Amino acid sequence: MSSTKRSGLEEAPDTLTHLHLNPKNSSWANFGFWKDTDDYPTACRTLALLLGKKADLRPEQEVLDLGFGCGDQFFVWKEEFSLPFSHLTGINPSSVQVEFAENLFQERKEVLPKLICAPLEETISSFPEESFDRILCLDSAYFFPDRVRFCEEAFRVLKPKGRLVSAELILRDGSFGILDSWFRSFVCKLSGIPLRNRVTPNSLFQILERTGFKTEKFEFLEENVFGGFAKFLKEKTKKDQKEIPEKIAAKYGSFGKFLGGERMKRYFQFVLYSAEKPMN
Repeated sequence: MSSTKRSGLEEAPDTLTHLHLNPKNSSWANFGFWKDTDDYPTACRTLALLLGKKADLRPEQEVLDLGFGCGDQFFVWKEEFSLPFSHLTGINPSSVQVEFAENLFQERKEVLPKLICAPLEETISSFPEESFDRILCLDSAYFFPDRVRFCEEAFRVLKPKGRLVSAELILRDGSFGILDSWFRSFVCKLSGIPLRNRVTPNSLFQILERTGFKTEKFEFLEENVFGGFAKFLKEKTKKDQKEIPEKIAAKYGSFGKFLGGERMKRYFQFVLYSAEKPMN
């Protein structure tokens, strides 16, 4: 991307700050899967590829991507699974990210997917029943306002045999003392994870089952997610400290320190799962 399209980063830290982590022509914004790599775009691309494989993406499917960021994963799914952009619908409440994605597709002279800038759950509710073969959430579902409502709407708009597939941060099951419980809640609030969407593997599985989904065994990826991203953030903020605005560098530095610490391992996990809507 040109430098002009990266202007305003410091003024919009909740929407385009992640561009400071990317080289030119890259705009990834997920935790990444850090097996056999120390490169951020490669790690992010790998996580998008794992999600696509879990979803068993195919060219004929109608796919809904929720919280699509700047849309880098769309190119991965086209290249690896021959999924045409015309079969992709993306929803993102960030107007800055949606505009950035539109510019990205126009610069590459690609057919524009249907990109919708609107609240996620309200927009899902507007779709007719059985509209999609796949609903994908690449490191985004934990930001949704209400997990139960989201799962109910996802179930409604999926076709029979359709799948909800997500790679996301969740809370770890287990008992915690008062201090740890308070601190984890504080971290969730600081990170923008709504109270009605703070799920553990056990509670998430129960919500999916009650909604009507048939859920495969969860895959836990945190061993190849947290440490790698933490190391990258530490090295990136140190190496490019003159290029990254001071406040943003401090934010990423603090996050990286927590991400690589013991509390992160005690409090959180990173899960990949697929939940299928049975035949009527």
